[in-house]
Amino acid sequence: MNTTNFHIINASAGSGKTHTLVLEYLKILLSQETSQPFRSMLALTFTNKAVHEMKARILETLVSLSQPPSKEVHMATSLCDALSISEEELAFRSGQMLRKLLLEYGSFDVITLDTFTHRLVRTFARDFQLPYGFEVALDPTDLFEETVDSIIAQVGKDELLSDLLLTFSLNKVRSEKDWDVQKDLSEFISMLLNENDREPIADIKNKTLEGLQEDKKQLERVSENAKKTARQFATEALSFLDEKGLKAEDFKLKLMHKHFENVVDEAFTKLYGNQLEAALNQEKPLYNKTLNSSKKVLIDEIQPELRSYFNKIKKAVGQYVIIQRTVKSWTPRILLQLMEQRLNEIQNEKEVRLLGEFNRKISHLVQEEPAPFIFERLGTRYQHYFLDEFQDTSSLQWSNLVPLIGNAIESERSLGSSGSLLLVGDPKQAIYRWRGGNMEQYIRLINQTENPFQIEATCFSLDRNFRSEKEIVDFNNAFFQLHAAHFESPEYQKIYGEGSQQQPQKEGGYVCIEAIPKGDTKEETIPLYVAQTVTAVETLLKKGYRQREIAILVRKKNQAAVIGTALVQEGYDLVSSESLQVSQSTKVQLLIAFLQLSVRPNTPEHHKTILDVLWEIESQPREEYHEFAKQILHQKSTVFFSHLRERFPFDFDLRLMASLPISEAIEYILLSLPSLDLKDAYVHSLLEDVFEFSKTHTTTIAQYLNHWKHQGEQLRIALPDALDAIQLMTIHQAKGLEFPVVILPFMDTPLSPSVTEKVWYPFTEEPLKSIQWGWLNFSKELQHCGPEAQKLYDSHRLGQHLDAFNVLYVALTRAVEVLYVITQEVDSTRTTYAHLFKFYVEAQGKKLEAKIPFEQGVFRSKKRQPQSRDMYSEHLLFSLPLSNAWKKRIVETLPTTKVGDAARDRGVLIHDLLAKVITADRISEVIKEALEQKILSEALKKEVEDKLREVACHPDLVSLFSEGDQILCEQDLLAPNGPTLRPDRINFSSTGEATVLDYKTGIPKKEDENQLLNYARVIKDLGFQEVKNYLVYLYPEVQILKVNPE
Repeated sequence: MNTTNFHIINASAGSGKTHTLVLEYLKILLSQETSQPFRSMLALTFTNKAVHEMKARILETLVSLSQPPSKEVHMATSLCDALSISEEELAFRSGQMLRKLLLEYGSFDVITLDTFTHRLVRTFARDFQLPYGFEVALDPTDLFEETVDSIIAQVGKDELLSDLLLTFSLNKVRSEKDWDVQKDLSEFISMLLNENDREPIADIKNKTLEGLQEDKKQLERVSENAKKTARQFATEALSFLDEKGLKAEDFKLKLMHKHFENVVDEAFTKLYGNQLEAALNQEKPLYNKTLNSSKKVLIDEIQPELRSYFNKIKKAVGQYVIIQRTVKSWTPRILLQLMEQRLNEIQNEKEVRLLGEFNRKISHLVQEEPAPFIFERLGTRYQHYFLDEFQDTSSLQWSNLVPLIGNAIESERSLGSSGSLLLVGDPKQAIYRWRGGNMEQYIRLINQTENPFQIEATCFSLDRNFRSEKEIVDFNNAFFQLHAAHFESPEYQKIYGEGSQQQPQKEGGYVCIEAIPKGDTKEETIPLYVAQTVTAVETLLKKGYRQREIAILVRKKNQAAVIGTALVQEGYDLVSSESLQVSQSTKVQLLIAFLQLSVRPNTPEHHKTILDVLWEIESQPREEYHEFAKQILHQKSTVFFSHLRERFPFDFDLRLMASLPISEAIEYILLSLPSLDLKDAYVHSLLEDVFEFSKTHTTTIAQYLNHWKHQGEQLRIALPDALDAIQLMTIHQAKGLEFPVVILPFMDTPLSPSVTEKVWYPFTEEPLKSIQWGWLNFSKELQHCGPEAQKLYDSHRLGQHLDAFNVLYVALTRAVEVLYVITQEVDSTRTTYAHLFKFYVEAQGKKLEAKIPFEQGVFRSKKRQPQSRDMYSEHLLFSLPLSNAWKKRIVETLPTTKVGDAARDRGVLIHDLLAKVITADRISEVIKEALEQKILSEALKKEVEDKLREVACHPDLVSLFSEGDQILCEQDLLAPNGPTLRPDRINFSSTGEATVLDYKTGIPKKEDENQLLNYARVIKDLGFQEVKNYLVYLYPEVQILKVNPE
C-alpha cells in the first residue's frame, strides 16, 4: 500500500476534537499547495451548529494567527512545526488566506452532510427527473401523514383497500391490541426513508400485489403445517411417556407432561423460558430426589428421546410463532407500493422532495458514473476530506462518499501530490442508530478489519480531557471501566473500558449521586425526582452558581415537561426547546386564530382561542368566563366579534382583514389590539416569518396558513447567551455541548426499553425463502424460535444496550465543574441505569441509599463574578413599526357572502340524526322530521331508519336509549384555557353515573380513543366519579368498543 494520507482520530468527549480538526484543516489551507486550496477542501459534519462552530473557529484562529504574537500559542507552534515556517511567515499566510476566504466565502465548504447530498441532487436534478425549482422537505412527518390520510380516505370507495384495512383493524381488536391502523401505516411508511430498513423494503417493493397475497397464503399453509407437526410430536411424546409408565408427578413440577399437553392444546404462549429445557440438557434436575430409583434409571435412559421430542416441537412452534407474528403485520406491506406511489404524487403536486430520498438517488449515481464526471458536473474537484462525527454516518452515506474520496486519495494529481482523508469520531457517542447511524463501520475501520481504500489508515486517540475537571473525569473513567464487563465481546469491553480512559487537565470537580426511595409506579417516583431536582437547583444557587450555568438533561420530553413546570412554579427562569417554539406562544396562537377565521369563519375552536387570550390579557374575572363563552363561541364570527367589542377595547372587521395580503392582515390585527404587547419576541418572530414568506410566495392568507401548518412548529426564537436561565433539554439535544453544572434526573432508564419495536426476520430456508422477510414485534419470545431468531434477538438486544450506554456516556460527559445524578434505590438485578450507579457506589465501598448521597470531590462555593448588564431586553424588546398602507387599498366595504354547507354523506347524516334520538321510541318522529326538512330522501329512508334502530336497540346500548336518564346530545363542555369539547351523547343516571357515547363513521383509530378519554376526564372534573365510555362505529355494521381509562 502507498504511504498513508488516510487518518482516523478516535476522540472521546471533551478531548479537543474541534481543535484538532481545525489544526489539520489549517495545515492544508496554509501549505500554499495552491493559491486557493479551500476550493478543493470539503469538511462534513452533521448539524448546522457544528458547521457554524467549525467555521467560526477557523476564521477566529486565522485572525489570531495573522496578528502575532497569537493567543493561539499551541496552534501557532504546531503549524510552524508542521509547515516548517516562521511565526512571521505564518502570520503573513494567515492574513492572506483570511482575505481570500472572505472574498470567496461561498467556496468555504464546511457544510453538513445533508447539504452536500442536497448539492449533488440539485446538480443532477434533470438526471433524477426532478421538477425545476423543487423544494426540499427536511421533515417528512406532514407528507407521511397526508399520504396515510389519503389512503384511509379511500375506505368505502376502494373495495380491496377497504377490506384490507377493516380486516387488519378487527384482527387487532380481537387480539386486544390497539386498533389504530393509522399508527401501523405511519410506522411502515417511515421505513421508505429509514436506511435500517432499506434492504427489506427494496425486496418487498419488487413484489406485485398478487405475489404478496400468494406469499401470505404460503405463510398460512406452512403455519398450519407447523402447528400440526408440533401437536403430532407432542401427542407421540405423551403416548411414549404413557407406554413407559411415567406420570406427571414423576417429573419435577410436572413440567414434562404440562409442556406436551400445552402443545397439544395449542397453548404456545410462554411455552419456553422455564426449567424444562435446562433439565433436558442435564443442567438442572429432571425429577425429584424422592422418586424411586427404578424410575430414575428409566428417565435417565429415555432422556435422549424426550430431548429429541422437545427439540422437534420447539422448531415447529418457533416457525409457527414467527409466521403468526409476520401475518399479523402483513397489511402494511401490501399497501407499501400504494403508499410510495401516493407519496410521490403528493411530492409532485407540491413540487417538494424529501431529503431522506436523496441518498438512495446518489447511490445509483455513484455506482453508474465515474467520480471525475461527478466532479465535473459539480464544478469542483475535492481533494481533501474531513468527516466529523463519523460514528453517526450511515452505511449508505459512507458508501456514497467512498468513490469520490477514493478518487482523491488513491490517485496523484499533475503536481505529484494526492488528496487526504481525516475521519473523526467516537463510538461511545453513537446515539443515532435509530435513524441509520452505523458505529460498526467505524469500529471496523479503527480495528483495520475493513478498509474500502488502497491506502492504509493511521489511527490515533485523543486521550486528554480539556472539558471536565479532575473528579468528573476520574468518575467517568472508573464508572465505564467497571461496566465495560457488561458486554461479552472483548471489542466492546475495550471501547468502554480502556477506550474510555482519559487524562484530566484541570483540578477540582464534584460528583454527587443521589437516590430517591424505591417506587413501583411512575406516579410514585416522578414527584420525588422533581422535588430532588428542585432541591439540587436551590443548593447550587446557594453555592454561588447562576441559573445560566445549570443544565438539566433528561431522556424524554415528558420528563422535561414535568421538571419545567415545577421549576417555573418555584419562580426559576427556564429555557427549553419547547419554550422557544413560536407556536407555543398564546399571543401567536391568537394572531393565527384571527387569520384562520378569514378562511374558516364561524369556527368555535378559533373563537375560543381568541377569547381565552383576550380574557387573560385583559385580566377578566374567571368566574364570568363560562357564561360569557357559552353565549358567544358558537355564534357566527360577525356576532362573536360584536360581543367582544362590547367587553374589550377592541375594533376589528373580519371581512376587511380577509381582503388584505398576509403582511397587511397581520398589521391590521395588531393595530386592532391595543392591549397586545407589540414588543413580544414571539410576535416579532411571527412577523419575520410572514415577511420572509411574502418575499418568495404569493401573499394570500390561505397560503401562509398552509405554510404555518407544515412549518410553524419549526420556528423558534433565538435567545442571547447572556440570558440568566436554567437550560432544560434532552440528552440528544445536549450532544456536543458543555455546561458548568449538569443535573441528570430520572436516571433509572432500562438498558432494554419496554417499548414495542419492530424487527425484520430473514426467511433463509425453504419453503419460505422466497418470502424473504417477516416484520414482527421484538420480544423475548424470539430466543425460543430457532437459531436465526436467536441471532436476531441477540443482535437487537446488543443494539439496545449500546444505545443505552452511549446515551449515558453523552450525559455524564457534559459537565465541567459539577455533575449531579438523581437515580433510584434498586435491588441487585442489572437492568437499569440505577443498577449501574448502585454497583459503582458499592465498588467504592459504600451503599447508595435514599437521603445518603454518594459524593466524589469537594463541593466548593463559586465566587460570583460581577454580573454584566443583562442584554436580554435589548435583544427582545423590539420596536415594531406598523404601516397603514392597507388603508389605501380600501375602496368600499365588501359585501357579505353566505357560505353554504357541503353536502353530507350518509354517515354524517346518521350521526346528526342520532343527536335527536333521545330514546328509541323517537326514531320514527326523527325520520319524519328529516323527510319534512328535506335533509333525508325517500330513497334513503329505510336504510337510515334501520341504522338508527341498529344503534338504539344494540344490546350494549339499549338501556341508554330508554327512559330514566338525563340526556345531553352535542352540548359543549367548556373550561378556561382548555379545549372546547362536544361529546355526541352523555347519559347521566339517577345514581350519579355518566356514560359517554361518541359516534364514528370511519375505521377505528387511536385518536378516537384519546378524544373519548378527554371527554371522560372533563366529566370527572365536574364531580362524576363513575364514567363509562363507548365508541360507536356505524359502518359497515354497528360496532361497539368500550374504552377504559389508562
